[in-house]
Amino acid sequence: MKTSSITVDPRFRPKRRNWPLIWAYIIECGGSTKSTSATSMAVTAALRGYPSVVYDLDSNMSSTTVLGYDETSLKGKKTAIDLLYGQATLDEVALPARYRIGDGYDDEDFAPIPNLRIVPSSPTMAGADTAIAEDADRNDWFAEILRSYEGDDTVFYLDFPASYGKMPYSVLRMMDEDDSVIPSIKADPKDVKLVKRLRDELERVRDKNRGRRSVPGRPTLNHLLLTGTPTPTYNEAAARRATAAAEAKYGSVLLPYVRYSADAKKLYEDEVPLPILLPNSVPAVDYRKVMTHLGFVDQAA
Repeated sequence: MKTSSITVDPRFRPKRRNWPLIWAYIIECGGSTKSTSATSMAVTAALRGYPSVVYDLDSNMSSTTVLGYDETSLKGKKTAIDLLYGQATLDEVALPARYRIGDGYDDEDFAPIPNLRIVPSSPTMAGADTAIAEDADRNDWFAEILRSYEGDDTVFYLDFPASYGKMPYSVLRMMDEDDSVIPSIKADPKDVKLVKRLRDELERVRDKNRGRRSVPGRPTLNHLLLTGTPTPTYNEAAARRATAAAEAKYGSVLLPYVRYSADAKKLYEDEVPLPILLPNSVPAVDYRKVMTHLGFVDQAA
């Protein structure tokens, strides 16, 4: 097990607990930019010197792919489903994050991303809710990881599927007010409307766990990330309406905007996270502003 060799900043260990901050990227909407935001923010922080782990809990494997692994390269390796079944530890599953620089699957076809690990997903994660339903003890899989943790990571970034099932619940119940539920949504009126349903779901989790001592049970929407916002060359009416609606309803939790870029989707095609693939693009610049806003300043500066 990874043992901390440094003194971790107390702000990453609220209430003197032994595990890092938990940031949950969740919204009941496919293609909402959860994976783009989770990986972009994690890579930005890692490049600034903050060690962290990205958990890809979605069977579509978007974060896994962006951070250097696909089904071919994962053959014979443990994945998130092994954590859920209690068949491996975090350190046995988490792989060094990397990005593609070649065309093959050998180590020389990838370059490492310092300070970042990825808990890779697999198509079998589609059965995570069923696994928990068949064995109620599996509801504690994430709690077991947290309580046995001994590392020096600053944040656990969790990329969820577009659902509010048993697997997401098993993570949300372990969050408190110092952690952050971060819906990452496009500047689209339909996406903005879905934030209310997420807040209702968080309230349901809090109600279910109110008074329990075994879990914090207080997941809180501390931040909202709006992506694809208007620019001088992208000024669609729907994006303007969505931005105005988000400001009116959720202004107190809105993070700095991530502006629209037609090139942003290339990160999936090239298997390279946005801050490395297009470091000077407007969304990459904006994700750096987001992380600075959240206190992740460049430690080398």
